Amino acid sequence: MAAVTHFPDFEYSASEVFKYMYILKDFTLMLNDGDIVKFTPDDEDAFKKWLDDNGVQNIREESNWVVK
Repeated sequence: MAAVTHFPDFEYSASEVFKYMYILKDFTLMLNDGDIVKFTPDDEDAFKKWLDDNGVQNIREESNWVVK
């Protein structure tokens, strides 16, 4: 079953989102064109699942994502 390409109230399709990270309910997303957008969904778990199901990279899962 294919993932849904749009999330309610989020103006971008999954194919436009390159990477993301989130803190509590606030998501910071890097788009494929290099723009950075912020989004606070009503259901952060559902939004994170939507991103993951669409193969969007979670920055926190990258090795060495924290710069010391």
